[in-house]
Amino acid sequence: MAGFEQADNTEAIITRIEHKSRKIESLLKQYKPVEALKTALEGSPPLTKDERCKSANWIVVHRAIMAIKDVDSLFSALDPEYYDVLMNLSLCTYIEVYRLEIDRLVISAYEFMKS
Repeated sequence: MAGFEQADNTEAIITRIEHKSRKIESLLKQYKPVEALKTALEGSPPLTKDERCKSANWIVVHRAIMAIKDVDSLFSALDPEYYDVLMNLSLCTYIEVYRLEIDRLVISAYEFMKS
């Protein structure tokens, strides 16, 4: 499918996310949380259907978000281009959690009806 990387690139994507994670940790140790978040959002979300890549990327972004103490200064320091990426990641995460919850409820209802 156009826009998505092939499965054989999964390991390359994971390697890039690991590299990004190390860079983010370094920025956080230097007390640069906004730069860490910008780094985390670059190339996000990864263009792949592989759930490992998506999860690994979200963990990296979440780590950077959780390090930020002053949200107001975050938004004044971020360029607007990062707003869309952050909103898309948040929306995708919300949809995935919602989908998993629906799946859990359907399975529970099915098991209840079987008994």
